[in-house]
Amino acid sequence: MIDSGISGSNEVESIQKQQTSDEPFAFHGKGSDYFRIWIVNMLFTILTLGIYSAWAKVRTKRYFYGNTELAGDRFEYLASPIAILKGRLIAVAALLAYSFAGYISVAAGWITFALLLLLIPVFVVQSSRFNSSNSAWRGVRFGFDGGHRQAYPPHLFWPMFGVATFGFGLPFAWYKINQFQYNHYRFGITRSTSSATVHGFYGIGIGIFVSMILVIVLAIILIFSIGMLTAMIGGGESQLSAEVEAILVVFPSFLFVYASVAAIYQAMIYKLVFNNIEIGGNRLRSSISIEYVFLILSNTFLILVTLGFFYPWAAVRRVRYLMANILLEARELDSFAAGEFDHVSARGEEIGEAFDLGLGF
Repeated sequence: MIDSGISGSNEVESIQKQQTSDEPFAFHGKGSDYFRIWIVNMLFTILTLGIYSAWAKVRTKRYFYGNTELAGDRFEYLASPIAILKGRLIAVAALLAYSFAGYISVAAGWITFALLLLLIPVFVVQSSRFNSSNSAWRGVRFGFDGGHRQAYPPHLFWPMFGVATFGFGLPFAWYKINQFQYNHYRFGITRSTSSATVHGFYGIGIGIFVSMILVIVLAIILIFSIGMLTAMIGGGESQLSAEVEAILVVFPSFLFVYASVAAIYQAMIYKLVFNNIEIGGNRLRSSISIEYVFLILSNTFLILVTLGFFYPWAAVRRVRYLMANILLEARELDSFAAGEFDHVSARGEEIGEAFDLGLGF
């Protein structure tokens, strides 16, 4: 009887493995194509004093979504520019209120700031609902079911705790935000889950903290060393002017190293998050490596030397790399997507009250 049970279990596992296939993502966009969209967006946004930015965002997202493919089908972005403009106007009104309150009195400024701080979790939830519900694949919309009350601890309390503990609590805040976000997204009616652990976020936090300390110490040593060398070579030049020159020499290098650390952090976060997302038995897998850091650094350099005109190519290069290094371990993906379409079509989707504020994860 025991042998029979083991045999049956192995048979089930064998069937499940046979039903699982690796479905890679692919991005088909080109820098030259996106450049034409980007330059027109920039021009009209400037001419309309920012109003066209809502339409620009829709055009941009539709381009990137429409060129992203999974299992032979491409994604869709379905948002209305008017809804995005609504969110932008709310954000501008909030900033104007804060600025105006600061002119009235210091106390009024702090009260307005506190009120805006209390609204951040609400804004995050509304933006997550908007962005997800206006994203679709194979005719099925994504969704977000996180509530406003649930959003306050991860987006307000735990980040404040992280700051109050001089950064030592920030990885725990990242963990809480990740759990809130990725345990409330859904595809159709099937909710996603995240199995990322707090240890993973602390590993990233400690690594970045140590890297930043080393960068700061190295920058200080280089500044004083070059300052001393410049003073010796310059003869009568003052120590102060020598140190100023040293700062001008070291600053680009420091910026380069800082950008490297930021890119490493981003790559580590992507890998941790993507490798722990599952939805309906389908799991994401990421192979993002140190190559991503070199990609970001080269993009940054080329954007700077071209005065920003390389940005469209940089954006396309970044997305193409990310998509080329993410795949879905799919389990009966065709039937799963078809089933989600049937369920959603039967119950309907209500989207109307969500709006976009440019927030999201």
